[in-house]
Amino acid sequence: MSQRFSLIVAGDPGQRTGGYLYDAHIVSALREQGFDIDVVGLDGEFPDADATAAAQLGLTLERLPDSAAVVIDGLAMGALPEVVAPHAQRLDITALLHHPLGDELGLNAADQQRFHRSELAALAAVARIIVTSRFTARRLPELAAHYDVPLNAGVSVVEPGVAQAPISPAAEPGEPLRLLCVATLTPRKGQDILVQALAGVAGEHWQCDCYGDARDPAFTQRVEQLIEQHGLQARVHLHGECDGETLETAYRHAHALLLPSWYEGYGMVVTEALAHGLPVITTTGGALRDTLPEGAGLSVIPGDSDALQDALNRFCHDAELRHRLRQGAIKSREQLSDWQAAGAAFAAALNVTSLHAGSQFAADWLTLREEADVDSRSQPLAALADEWLRARTSTPLIADLGCGRGSNMRFLAPRLHGPQRWNLIDHDAALLAQARQRAADVSDAEGRPIAVETHCVSLAPVDSVPLHGAHLVTASALLDLVSQAWIEALVARCAAQRQALFIALSVTGKWHFMDSQGEPVLDDEDHWVLAMFTAHQRRDKGLGAALGGQAHSALVSALEQANYRVEQAETPWRLAAGNSAQQPLIKALLEGWAEAAMTQAPQAAQRITHWLQQRQQAVADGALGVWVGHCDLLATPREEG
Repeated sequence: MSQRFSLIVAGDPGQRTGGYLYDAHIVSALREQGFDIDVVGLDGEFPDADATAAAQLGLTLERLPDSAAVVIDGLAMGALPEVVAPHAQRLDITALLHHPLGDELGLNAADQQRFHRSELAALAAVARIIVTSRFTARRLPELAAHYDVPLNAGVSVVEPGVAQAPISPAAEPGEPLRLLCVATLTPRKGQDILVQALAGVAGEHWQCDCYGDARDPAFTQRVEQLIEQHGLQARVHLHGECDGETLETAYRHAHALLLPSWYEGYGMVVTEALAHGLPVITTTGGALRDTLPEGAGLSVIPGDSDALQDALNRFCHDAELRHRLRQGAIKSREQLSDWQAAGAAFAAALNVTSLHAGSQFAADWLTLREEADVDSRSQPLAALADEWLRARTSTPLIADLGCGRGSNMRFLAPRLHGPQRWNLIDHDAALLAQARQRAADVSDAEGRPIAVETHCVSLAPVDSVPLHGAHLVTASALLDLVSQAWIEALVARCAAQRQALFIALSVTGKWHFMDSQGEPVLDDEDHWVLAMFTAHQRRDKGLGAALGGQAHSALVSALEQANYRVEQAETPWRLAAGNSAQQPLIKALLEGWAEAAMTQAPQAAQRITHWLQQRQQAVADGALGVWVGHCDLLATPREEG
């Protein structure tokens, strides 16, 4: 996708709800990165689109020139697959989905199915899908399978960012607790459940301020009646919609956030509260189970006013609990990503040729190379990593960057002794789902299962990647995609926490063909294609100007300057001539090299095609194999003093 695109939303783009604020923050961040974005608000009724809505979306798409890039918010497209589909081949369409329309509270079974089927039909026509939570990334394949509607596009997760904010002061002894609820007044947000729960909270040393637009007049009236019925007029206040400055003031004076939602596609107000160091009392509805970190608040089942009442009573009357949850929120605050990082991740998700683009091709390639990787990896370095970890902790935490399908974990975990925890980190929700599934049969060296968490985030900037607390940072087949600045930032962060690094299968930029005896074969055409491929490797893959084959030596240099002890091992692929089992991998390599060369030198497409055909035939005849240079390294911080 180019640096220019249109964003189409339902209604006024300036609305102050979670989805619209997400869109606005992403647009602002991308504009700062040089994107030219035209935001279009559609008239009509949404999401149950009327004739005006259909006409508006159709006219907007028709006005876009061929090959134009467009992002359509899910609220604007979910009910209009027949409008989107005719433009699918002509335009580069991305769907931005906050949560499935059919999951909205209050729909009867028929309407729920209608929305689900309609939205899946619309998604089937787009080039790519961006969702705002890991929950929605899991939910979409479930819905597709249930309704037997294939998802053809890759799904990328770009979670919301958060603005930096000061930590709100803790309540002073005897000071009334100020509870804050930020949500539109609609049944899905559950303010009626909240008022019923608050009615049973003992004592009078608390007040609850609710901010949010009264979208549903009937529901608003019900909440107001409940407040009056329980005599809470002096302590529960409905302030309505407010501007950003007023809301920021409310966060700074609050002592906890309450979000009693039945369902959330993410729950941005949770991370906004955490940014202020506020503990959160919420539910497990939808993505909220993922959004609220453990130890930063209390969660109850959606709709259970008794359980919510119990949680509120505990919070209001247990000072030690309040302190513990506040410390948990402040700790979680350190792991939050800002909107600039979210914008970078969104930009990367739009670029289907970059590191960040999820696709079946990526999964197929990772599957294809896994056996060759296992044969090449350095077992001595893995043993040294095990020794280093065993000398420092009984239960190491290992953070695996760009984990893909989890191949690094599957190789290393069985070679490490004792219990171990893994944080698998990747931008691609589909690959992460495969990695988590494949982790189920992975054991440590004693045969015990390992503990695994997955984190769907961009790898840029490094400061936003969840590495805190890890003893060992690992990656494989990643380094050639990153920049010098990225490497320096990674080393600085790891050095600050005295973390070891195990970086495997970094390409060296060298490859050649081998004859049936394993001897190198490299003619002038091979040299030329290698030069084109090397130049292409240096292009930006989403993490800055890529270093390609120079990345390994750049990492070694940066580590040594940071006072690390670095052990290295050459780990090349040796794909033998005539080995039929390895021919699919060789074929994929040849096609990848040719594609990179054509991208670098499009005027030489005929020459490159001729080279590819000749080499493919020689491989098929058993005359040529391939040697590809890789290196592994283990870096451990030197003892201080």
